[in-house]
Amino acid sequence: MFQLFLTKFKVLLKNPMSLFVYGIMSKWYVLIMVTAMIVTFWVFKGLTDAGVLQAAEKIVSKALSETKSVARYCVPKITNLSAFWNCLENPPAYKPTKDEELLEKSMNNLTDFSNYDQSKDPYAE
Repeated sequence: MFQLFLTKFKVLLKNPMSLFVYGIMSKWYVLIMVTAMIVTFWVFKGLTDAGVLQAAEKIVSKALSETKSVARYCVPKITNLSAFWNCLENPPAYKPTKDEELLEKSMNNLTDFSNYDQSKDPYAE
């Protein structure tokens, strides 16, 4: 499995100039990647502080709610095109079922790490 890698590595070690070039390229790669990660962090931190990400989240969640409403209430009316288009123009408010509420609650519990007890973790060392 590693035979191809080892043969290429041996070829690299035969020529010190190629090792020098790869060393410089790897240093530049690390410098660029670290800078990109820092800039990305500060951009998203600034967007969070300005409230842009919260506004985007609100828009996306509203669009998803309308999509669920259309899928649930308007798709059954597809045989009657005028009723279907009227439903698409003014979709009714979406009301989740009990099963969906239970699913959402269990998904939120799975992603909530505030109640995580590390002493009960079966994978902890």
